[in-house]
Amino acid sequence: MTSSLNERTSKVPVLQVHGVRKRFGELQALDGVDFTVHDGEVVVIIGPSGSGKSTLARCIHQLETIDGGSMYLDGTLLGFEPHRGGVRPLRETDIAEQRRHMGMVFQQFNLFPHWTVLENITRPHQLAHGATPAEAQDRARYLLEKVGLSHKADAHPRELSGGQQQRVAIARALAPRPRVMLFDEPTSALDPELVDEVLTVLRDLAQLGMTMVVVTHEMEFAQQMGDRVVFMDQGRIVEQGSATDIFTRPQSDRLKSFLSRFRDSGRAETSVMAEPAVQESLT
Repeated sequence: MTSSLNERTSKVPVLQVHGVRKRFGELQALDGVDFTVHDGEVVVIIGPSGSGKSTLARCIHQLETIDGGSMYLDGTLLGFEPHRGGVRPLRETDIAEQRRHMGMVFQQFNLFPHWTVLENITRPHQLAHGATPAEAQDRARYLLEKVGLSHKADAHPRELSGGQQQRVAIARALAPRPRVMLFDEPTSALDPELVDEVLTVLRDLAQLGMTMVVVTHEMEFAQQMGDRVVFMDQGRIVEQGSATDIFTRPQSDRLKSFLSRFRDSGRAETSVMAEPAVQESLT
């Protein structure tokens, strides 16, 4: 039986972000961002385009180097190490080691077109994470079954729909059993009719207690599955709180305006297809 979220959530955060800043030329993409993520928690980040949501996810995964502040995974400083009373950047090999504990799923699927579905999961697991061929294949087949794609193991990406390709990308990111999963607008590149199948996988992960940070424009997913919702604008966190507070009791005029735009367009009323939750852990 899967443990409840409250049972899995610890008092010590899995992920801590303190005063993070990031600039691209004249653009201040992140301006003093602070938030934490606890074990088994789903933190959903919403906000308008250009608010810094994706930049934040990329900084956490160390695809972008922060200009200020600090980030910790299970108490370990990310991207830097103590040096002569201050800090200095880690070597790329050490950063790669830290990335092994975080899975990331992007807007685009980034599958290798010349590899089969199975190879797209097993080969990165072997090359980047040191799994043996047998371990990688067993893990890949297990995850493909859980995302509903075991029958596509020998297919190539061109033979899959966008939703199927994204589910393969999720399985690939889950293969090394990451401590936290980062999702950067995982449904934004999909046709509307394919969104639900990806959100179903995310919902299964959330119900199983996977620690997740999800950048999304899917308001109903955020409202239903977010333990905490973070609203960003202009590189800052404007509000954060429970999904109930954010969606029914917004405090700032900026958040009220943002939510009303989605409600007026009908996007907040789009239903997420309900399917039975996966009973066995994907992690």
